[in-house]
Amino acid sequence: MGAFNRWVAGSFLEAPEQRTVQQIALNLLEGAAHVTRAQQLRSFGLAMAQDVLDFRPTTLRT
Repeated sequence: MGAFNRWVAGSFLEAPEQRTVQQIALNLLEGAAHVTRAQQLRSFGLAMAQDVLDFRPTTLRT
């Protein structure tokens, strides 16, 4: 729970009333895809800045 709270700090999900199951799930999936793609590009030899691996929650729509 502490890691989740650090992850959402400063984002719209920081307020508990904004934390819907749908928004959390979409952000977790989007973040996983983002970081996986960046890691894949790194494994192919593309130079990636460290901040590319830092995905922050955003408002996502279905």
